[in-house]
Amino acid sequence: MSMRSRATSPSGLKVTPVHRVDRSEFRVSRMAGEPRVVVGNVSDWGALHRWQPDYLKSVIGDCVVAVREAKGPPRNIFQNLAEGGRIPFDQYLDWVLATARDLDQIALKYDDPGDITRAVCASGFDYSYYLDAKLGRLSETLLDDAPAPDWYRTEPLDTNLWCGVLGTSSGLHCDVTPNCNVQVIGTKHFTLFPPAQSRLIYQFRGGTHCLFDPNVPDFETFPLARDASGWECTLRPGESLYIPVGWYHQVTVTSSWALNVNFFWRRPFPQGLAIPVLWQFFLRRARAKAVRTVRSVL
Repeated sequence: MSMRSRATSPSGLKVTPVHRVDRSEFRVSRMAGEPRVVVGNVSDWGALHRWQPDYLKSVIGDCVVAVREAKGPPRNIFQNLAEGGRIPFDQYLDWVLATARDLDQIALKYDDPGDITRAVCASGFDYSYYLDAKLGRLSETLLDDAPAPDWYRTEPLDTNLWCGVLGTSSGLHCDVTPNCNVQVIGTKHFTLFPPAQSRLIYQFRGGTHCLFDPNVPDFETFPLARDASGWECTLRPGESLYIPVGWYHQVTVTSSWALNVNFFWRRPFPQGLAIPVLWQFFLRRARAKAVRTVRSVL
């Protein structure tokens, strides 16, 4: 990790800003490297100019989408999933816009993800929802509006659209492939930790999620987290964030609503092997695949 000055966030965590670079300066390291906010990477995207609610409804319309559901507020939604369901996209977007109006005052008052999380949790959600969908399945037009950065020689494995309201957070986790988040509407805050700190942030054994929440840290329950050193950034429209394999990140919507595109590429050799904390996850997945293969021939 580069030696840059550290500060203490309002939550008490030790954090340092993610380094920002122009697209002309950015290259993906063979060994994955560190996160970077890349500026000017998507300045020619049609998405930045066209993706407003009326346009999205006209292009996607009543296409049925699967939405994530959480009972209560949308905090750490992937760690607190309820039943979920399917709904026409235009109806989901109407819920997002109506809920965003209800949350406007919180968005205007706070910009710290911890303050936002506490205020949204106290706002009286019965249920909350989040959309992550394959962009190409929603619309080829939208896919054309948001071409992938040319960071790798291969095309992305997945291109996802994310859409949610203020205070929606993913839960601290890592991905096993390199990825890029591009902000289109609103803002998102990212707190990141390098793979070597998995023990300090209480990673689930054999999994990719963590018990520790850097937005509202509980140092009494998770005392090792006091020694964790995070990185942070807030992504704004037109900015891209490169997240290397294995880097843990908590993602939080910090505007009344937000929409972004997420690209995932195949993991180049030897990036996965260079991160021992993921070996158990890879082995567990390989065993599960082997079991499915044996069952299919019996």
